[in-house]
Amino acid sequence: MLKFLETKSSTLSENTFSEKFTGKKVLVIGAGPSVNSVSWENVEYDSIVTTTHFYLNDKVRNLKNISHITLSEIIDFKDERLHNFLMSNPSCTIAFEPVDGRPFYSSETFRSFEEQYRERLIYYNTTIGKKEGAAGRLTYFVMSFNPSELHYVGIDGKSKDSNKDPMGAFRKVQGDTDGYSHDEFKDSHMSMADSLYKCSLLNGTKIYNLGEGFDFNCSSDYSKIHFPLTDEIKSKINKEN
Repeated sequence: MLKFLETKSSTLSENTFSEKFTGKKVLVIGAGPSVNSVSWENVEYDSIVTTTHFYLNDKVRNLKNISHITLSEIIDFKDERLHNFLMSNPSCTIAFEPVDGRPFYSSETFRSFEEQYRERLIYYNTTIGKKEGAAGRLTYFVMSFNPSELHYVGIDGKSKDSNKDPMGAFRKVQGDTDGYSHDEFKDSHMSMADSLYKCSLLNGTKIYNLGEGFDFNCSSDYSKIHFPLTDEIKSKINKEN
């Protein structure tokens, strides 16, 4: 599911991520509202990975087992919360998904960040990518290293009536800020779930969508059929318990 994985670090390699993820129970946290709608913290994980504006969420930023983050050019690279997290979690690797021709990757902001964290930085692109976002693509990244279990939360999309959706977990935004239709999100997230499921048939990874059942969770219709939540997981993450 990886198109390429590169680094300028003298210490990182694909083996680094095999050690982080292979045979491990991994949670991918996106920015969608299901992060606040279920008690995902009641499930124990070997490793947690997350993306982009994670540092704006106090609960997520203060987790002790975040092993990897994938960032994008839309964040505030001067935010002290981000740098404090990175200083407090020196083994946490960092990734970007470079796109040819994007001015950001020749900017002083990027060059400065790259110089500061060079030994922790990798660059990757995935072979699949629609509107599932950075967190959706991060599931492909983790899946490439054959975890024993892959759970995801906050990879939601939006409902047909997105004005009534809860706010996002990282930034206080509702629904979609890019103007994409519900149908586009639905197609992308169903495709994501299908890709993960087909990969799981090859590598034996168990997959669970912790946002399953919410109107705004666009992969629910697929996950309910092909990799439904177990009663045990439902009981653990139910906010009413």
